[in-house]
Amino acid sequence: MTAATANDLWSRERSWLGHAGLVPFLGCAALLFAIDDPAQAKVAEDALRYYAAVIASFLGAVHWGVAATDPEHQRARLRWGVMPSLVAWMLLLLPAKAAFYGFALLFAVILMVDRQLLPLPDPRYRQLRLRLSIAVILTMLTAALTASQIAA
Repeated sequence: MTAATANDLWSRERSWLGHAGLVPFLGCAALLFAIDDPAQAKVAEDALRYYAAVIASFLGAVHWGVAATDPEHQRARLRWGVMPSLVAWMLLLLPAKAAFYGFALLFAVILMVDRQLLPLPDPRYRQLRLRLSIAVILTMLTAALTASQIAA
């Protein structure tokens, strides 16, 4: 296998897994539109908020892995690496509508920080992260609008 073939396979694997990670976001958001029962809608809201917290924590943890190989920026990476999980935990304490707006903002900040601090391996990965982040941010904003409709 050539290096180009290996890089292409790695890029396809990243893309497939990244898009698969959108399924819980999109699925829970779709349920919020489809469900009329407030109790069931609450379950979908909670599932979406909890998944958002997990993914935010995962994105922060990436910086810890990179810090192990980059002593020059190690402290900044380690410090930032815990922030998404701490903020996500606090957002879980808020009502759904406020939490969804907060998660939209958190994922936007994560994207901006990652574009500055992470040594992104190639332009395809940078574009993938941008597309996935936009999808997540739009899902969170849509969920916030839906959550306010459920509460009404």
